[in-house]
Amino acid sequence: MNHKNPLRFSVFVPTLKRPDLLRRNLEALALQSRPPDEVLVSLRGDLDPEGVETVDRFIQHHPKMRIVKVMLTEPGIVVAENAILNAATGDVGCLLDDDAVARPFWLENLARHYEKDARVGGVAGPAINFIHGKPEPRRARFRNRVIFPGLIMDQSTRHTDRVVEVDHYRGANMSLRLEPLRNAGGFDTNLRGDCFRFEMDACLGVKRQGFRLLFDPEVEVDHHEAPRVLNTERFDATAIFNNAANETYALMKGYGPIGRFLHMAFALLVGNFPCPGLAWGVGGGLLSLVWKNRNLFGMGAMMPAWKGRLEGRRMFLRSRAEQR
Repeated sequence: MNHKNPLRFSVFVPTLKRPDLLRRNLEALALQSRPPDEVLVSLRGDLDPEGVETVDRFIQHHPKMRIVKVMLTEPGIVVAENAILNAATGDVGCLLDDDAVARPFWLENLARHYEKDARVGGVAGPAINFIHGKPEPRRARFRNRVIFPGLIMDQSTRHTDRVVEVDHYRGANMSLRLEPLRNAGGFDTNLRGDCFRFEMDACLGVKRQGFRLLFDPEVEVDHHEAPRVLNTERFDATAIFNNAANETYALMKGYGPIGRFLHMAFALLVGNFPCPGLAWGVGGGLLSLVWKNRNLFGMGAMMPAWKGRLEGRRMFLRSRAEQR
């Protein structure tokens, strides 16, 4: 660690109309064994005056903490995260959902990896789901991987048995170095709908610069998943279309011509849980007869997913043309 210029850690908390959960989130940050250098909370004053009041009260009761209110006028998680990114002054951005409660050693356990190795570009840990008020800790069967040409493996809510290197995170509990994140363009505003895969896209942008992404089982938060206020439909045809478009768009940014062709073939014939191709559509439909899982969409989801894949390819081509 460089003692003359220690790393500074900025916590990103986007919120909307969840004042009670936001209060618990902030109180947990005040109890960290290593205090954050700043906490930035994005707020919509027009839609969420209770959230603004919650932050103002917290500031009054914790005058020594640096709390920054980032006021928004437009909707969207990427809008919020980018606004916070623009306001952040730290070296590392730590993204927390407003319904996540960081455990006391969360930031200390996260920070040690950055201080030990300058090539660590990201650190995350399990967001432990609370079901009916009780934690549901589970063991990971595999790492968070993006396997060419498009298989995405995600166990972000589960504990690995050790620190492992991964390819992507979820925004409920993750962190990235801000310099490479900014070099990659921040959070991509081209993503559709609720910006599904925005975290993966940001992670891959940092990783392509040669940085390592780590997943540490001791970087824990409790995730009290709350209903969304906007974009409430996660599993209808429009959401599946947007999910598929975003996924293909994000992956194509890292592939060459042959890789993009192979990705489209894989996406249409196989796909992933949230946006199934032929194999997941047929297999998911059969599995849903014996296994109740909200991500087993079946064959009814194939057509919107296929259309979304084609839209994702068009998004990539438009973005590439604009950059020339």
